[in-house]
Amino acid sequence: MARPALKEEDKRVVQVNIRLTEAENERVNAYAEAAGITPANWIRQKVFTGKFPAIKVSPLDAAVYRELHKIGVNLNQAIKAMHTGKQPDLITIIIALLNQQKEIIKKLIP
Repeated sequence: MARPALKEEDKRVVQVNIRLTEAENERVNAYAEAAGITPANWIRQKVFTGKFPAIKVSPLDAAVYRELHKIGVNLNQAIKAMHTGKQPDLITIIIALLNQQKEIIKKLIP
């Protein structure tokens, strides 16, 4: 399926060139990548709105959040079972949670 044709007034035909230092270029590229857009679109949005484009959550951050949420749920279930007198084998649960924690730390620290 082809891309819909733009109206003449919506076409971007004027090119503006700017020079950046290497550090500025890296910074713009990093911001654009974090926002999930091209550097040109990032600059355009910043110039015309005056605000930084929203940064999307990286897939790693989302995966880490989900894993931490699962660990919290497991801890809550273990504590609830302990308070109701069912007392699961807490050592096994704690060891499993510590192993999950180590895996998360490995992912966060290269």
